[in-house]
Amino acid sequence: MPHLFRLRIGLATAAIAMSGASLGGTASFDDLPNLPAVTAGASLFDANNSSLVYDGITWDSGFSIVGDQYRTGGQGATPPAPVFGVPHSGHYFATNENGGSVTLATNQVLTGAWFGRNEYYGFGGGADQVTIVAVSGGTDLAQVVFDLPANIPGSPYEQAAPLSFVDTSSFASLSGITGYRIDRRAPSQFSVNWVADDFQFSPASAVPVPGTLLLLGAALPGLAAVARRKKNHAPSSGRG
Repeated sequence: MPHLFRLRIGLATAAIAMSGASLGGTASFDDLPNLPAVTAGASLFDANNSSLVYDGITWDSGFSIVGDQYRTGGQGATPPAPVFGVPHSGHYFATNENGGSVTLATNQVLTGAWFGRNEYYGFGGGADQVTIVAVSGGTDLAQVVFDLPANIPGSPYEQAAPLSFVDTSSFASLSGITGYRIDRRAPSQFSVNWVADDFQFSPASAVPVPGTLLLLGAALPGLAAVARRKKNHAPSSGRG
């Protein structure tokens, strides 16, 4: 019986530990199954085999995936046009395809990501600020505002600058997160995009699910029985 009881407790503990939605990690976009050429871009939906669920997160349809050799003025322009953006790692990064706000649906904690401006056809850099908002349903819980670094001046175009890290680890103190919204500030009509890479997530706190509670309920009688048995068989002590 003690062995059976320990097994029950072990199963219950494992069930609690595994009841979180996912294990966290980094979304780098380089492991998507249907990536475009490094000289092109595609919607995340298409790059992910017609699915918006990637790494356990539901990404907005406004996310696009772009290769690090995609040039905004065309591949054969003279002089060469600048690349659209610079990934933090690998050869691919994400951008807000339509220039507006995008969302992520997940209960994981977004602890940080790498963001920067894009370069758009020689008209200057993209959005100069992003605001990352943690939400619970339709309620904004907290936000982090980050000024994007300026691109590198060049002739005749600016050159897209390396990305900078946006620290959102403060979201770990929140409860009830259901997702995030990324807003942007556009200094001009052409400056509506940002580029981003390596979104870092940590798992949400594990919460017992109904099946886990049933398992614990089955284990508790065993705990009581073992405790009674030990008490009944405990040697009596006395003074001689």
